[in-house]
Amino acid sequence: MITVIDDLRRDPSPLVVRIQDTPLSFVHGDWKLGNVGTAADGRTVLIDWTYPGESPCTYELAWYLAINRARMPQSKEDTIARFRSSLAREGVDTAWWFDDQLALSLLAALVVFGWEKALGEDDELAWWCHRAREGATRL
Repeated sequence: MITVIDDLRRDPSPLVVRIQDTPLSFVHGDWKLGNVGTAADGRTVLIDWTYPGESPCTYELAWYLAINRARMPQSKEDTIARFRSSLAREGVDTAWWFDDQLALSLLAALVVFGWEKALGEDDELAWWCHRAREGATRL
């Protein structure tokens, strides 16, 4: 796994090319809990729009999972399931792309945040490595 991550850190083009086969979306770019609030009517409010752009929506999810691990109100798996069901509830057909895009996005997140995960808890690093291995098989 270390070789795959190191290779992608040096040259992410195989990952970039492959993930472009999946739908891209306009994203906020920094979904950390410090940038998320709730409006009086219950809607989610995002502040600090420093990094908006085009990206796989699941990379935004992977960023959220990596950055907010210690403060998340539910497990990573439940968060992923809730994210996907929210897309479906809005009429987005995820059947043909979601699993590939998620696996590739989690791999990409480990390329970016692997150093932080390696310095943290063993079970956290193990979760990310397991998911990154799945992404690597889809390159």
